[in-house]
Amino acid sequence: MEPLLSIIIPVYKVEKYLPQCLESIVRQVEEEKEEVEVLVIDDGSPDASGKLADACAKRHSFVRVIHRKNGGVAAARNTGLDQARGGWLYFVDSDDWIARGAVRTLLQKTGENPDADIILLDAWKNTGDREEAWEHFEQEFFWKDKAKIRSLQRGALYFPSTGYRTKVPLAAPWDKVYRRDFLQQWGLRFRPELKVLDDMVFNVEVFGRASGAAYCKEKVYHYRYVPESITNSYRPDRVSQDEKVWEYLGGYMEGLFREKDWTKEEREAFRQAYYCRIIKSFGICCRLCFFHPQNQAGLGEKLREVKTVLAREPYRSAFESVDTARAEWRLKALIFMARRRLAFGIYLLHRAQRLLQ
Repeated sequence: MEPLLSIIIPVYKVEKYLPQCLESIVRQVEEEKEEVEVLVIDDGSPDASGKLADACAKRHSFVRVIHRKNGGVAAARNTGLDQARGGWLYFVDSDDWIARGAVRTLLQKTGENPDADIILLDAWKNTGDREEAWEHFEQEFFWKDKAKIRSLQRGALYFPSTGYRTKVPLAAPWDKVYRRDFLQQWGLRFRPELKVLDDMVFNVEVFGRASGAAYCKEKVYHYRYVPESITNSYRPDRVSQDEKVWEYLGGYMEGLFREKDWTKEEREAFRQAYYCRIIKSFGICCRLCFFHPQNQAGLGEKLREVKTVLAREPYRSAFESVDTARAEWRLKALIFMARRRLAFGIYLLHRAQRLLQ
């Protein structure tokens, strides 16, 4: 009999966190006595992560470890997609852990929403000893209306653009559970050629194909925010990696707009979400690239680089064409400075925001 649920865990250099992650899962799978499989994808990890996973698999028959050559988290998740046998798929990052009762909740909610292609859930954000709620919307829902699902697609791109009161981003895979045959039907996969924001792109494409989406206000996950993680470390190539994402999404967007059932208003709303996402990521580049403490360039050189990036596509069009009313308040000031090519003003905004964090 096929499992009801496959839990997929890509693993790379996480020996410090992996035991807590695995223990939080296997304990619950044992308690539920349900058909749940756990797939650990060792992405060529050079530390002891693979051995820790193997040891766990020896103790628990429902755990499978797949060792592969390092190819990045997107490729590792795709390996999980290929190997999974469960009716529903749930992705867990190996430096996080699941909440108590999460497996039971996932089984219940997938059973209650058989017509959904994707189910959104809530989580906890953990920063050191601090824990705060990660909640998407005010009310639960089940939507089959295409216009409403397209609002979620825009939200995966830039979460304030849903048109509903949203509190946190919709781009991550770990606060969602996906119906496997739906992903297979449309060939929906993570894109290994994108080294950043591949999870965001995946969910944009998932919502683009979904005919049923549900949201359940159950906190099933603990997201560990680690300041020194790869998502917060110095990335001198971040702009070039982002540009690959914008090129892909630009082509994807134009393909969407050729579909006859897209209204003029929907096209404009998606395009504005695209612009806002580019601008938001430009702000992230200020933190991870242009003005990161490890960037050894002088301030003048850094400011020239900012101006160079602002002058080329798609940044120029995004800053010039964005409707500032659709942007978060922090982006409004960035848009003001960028439209006037005030690189030093952007630097001061970056400094001010760092002090406010």
